[in-house]
Amino acid sequence: MVTYQLKYYTPAVLYFLLIITLSSLNQTTVAQYTWGIQDFILHVIEYNLFGVTLIWAIYREKPVMELKPSYRLALGVGALFAIGDEFYQSFIPTRVSTMEDVVADILGLILSLITFSLMMKIQTLEKFRKHA
Repeated sequence: MVTYQLKYYTPAVLYFLLIITLSSLNQTTVAQYTWGIQDFILHVIEYNLFGVTLIWAIYREKPVMELKPSYRLALGVGALFAIGDEFYQSFIPTRVSTMEDVVADILGLILSLITFSLMMKIQTLEKFRKHA
């Protein structure tokens, strides 16, 4: 049972650890690897992917009719993580915590609902989800 849960939650946990690691880095170090992409767009992309891993972890093998509660829970958990991440960044000397980043994060989470829905329409991914 534990390995069953681990295989679903591991991507979300690892991705969250990546987010926290990036939040811990010096702002100039992070800026070197953003390739000139605006911060708002990076936050949307980052939390879109995080939202997909959260939905995957929460949804697991539930029937399609239980997808909406999984979406709500993933959105709520993701939003709490986004707020917590920005709060954490406020203690990092070279980082700036802004409400704009939280808005971008939540927008990314909302987009992840659409992304996940589209992904589940791909037959190969649906089969993988059922047999994972």
